Amino acid sequence: MSDDKAIIERAKEALRSVTYPGFPRDIVTLGMVAGLENPEGAIRVHVRLPGGRTVVPEPLEKEMADALAPLGLPLEIRVAEPPSKPAGASAAPPTPEVDLLPEVGSVIAVSSAKGGVGKSTVATNLACALARAGYRAGLLDADVYGPSLPILMGVQERPRAAGGSQFHPVERHGVKCVSMGFFLDETSPVIWRGPMVAGLIQQFLRDCVWGALDVLVIDLPPGTGDAQLTLAQQVRVAGAVLVTTPQEVAVRDVVRGLRMFKQVQVPMLGVIENMSHFRCPSCGAEEALFGHGGGERVAEASGLPLLARIPVQSEVRVHGDAGEPIVCAAPDSDSARAFIELAGELANRVGLAAAQASSHGP
Repeated sequence: MSDDKAIIERAKEALRSVTYPGFPRDIVTLGMVAGLENPEGAIRVHVRLPGGRTVVPEPLEKEMADALAPLGLPLEIRVAEPPSKPAGASAAPPTPEVDLLPEVGSVIAVSSAKGGVGKSTVATNLACALARAGYRAGLLDADVYGPSLPILMGVQERPRAAGGSQFHPVERHGVKCVSMGFFLDETSPVIWRGPMVAGLIQQFLRDCVWGALDVLVIDLPPGTGDAQLTLAQQVRVAGAVLVTTPQEVAVRDVVRGLRMFKQVQVPMLGVIENMSHFRCPSCGAEEALFGHGGGERVAEASGLPLLARIPVQSEVRVHGDAGEPIVCAAPDSDSARAFIELAGELANRVGLAAAQASSHGP
């Protein structure tokens, strides 16, 4: 083996200790090292950043420099350009920098670093509220291990084939939907490693025939892992929202999610406080069942707006279990009005014009 090849092999092995900020997997395994060179006594690393980003995060640059320091060579880090497709080449899976949703106007990611905060309920009602406002809306359930969209949206049928590996989404309540739950029976567990999860989400993005949409809501799984990084790499995300409850244990985890999105340069739209308070139906008095002020604390600490405070109502659970999101089943309820106002606020923030909405039925 030549000296150049030996140095490159040593550099590649050293980079296996470097993780992308906010994610547990190393940059070599994630395919972010696009190339290694040893020009004129230096080591040059070509990196492929999520979503076509062009600036290397400082923590990543420092960690790479520390990992390669034992080689004793000057380090050059360059951001790789998206490879161009040769003329006449056959269809192939897009590279990470290629947007897999060219017909989707805006993508909104709904996330929480902690489970049990009602994130899927928020995503479902948000998508339905956008559809009711006249937007062509889609909903992608990216929670592979715990898909809840089939129950919350009342979907029992499976997607129809569209030729080859492609398939059509299922439409319900005016929303085009895809979920891992459509391909499983009620008792089948999903026992997959991270790379398989990332591959499935990529398939949902690439092979689903979404058609022209004004907005696609993506319900991300809890945590900061492969699903989040896949989304950042494959899709131009208009913005992400973070769902929390008022209690402190949820707030602390949400802050981790906030840092993760900042590190992968996904724009943040704001914070949603779910299960904010309970209003007595008899006397109108409010009670903070899960504490008070968690959403405000996250918003103040992050400099983000608090977009909505969704109250606790038993009807949300009842209608959700019946496959009828509350914005469809009881649009005049307190919770439904909060979701509808949230949809309007987010539509404004990602630039969905009212005139555009008025030209499309749900």
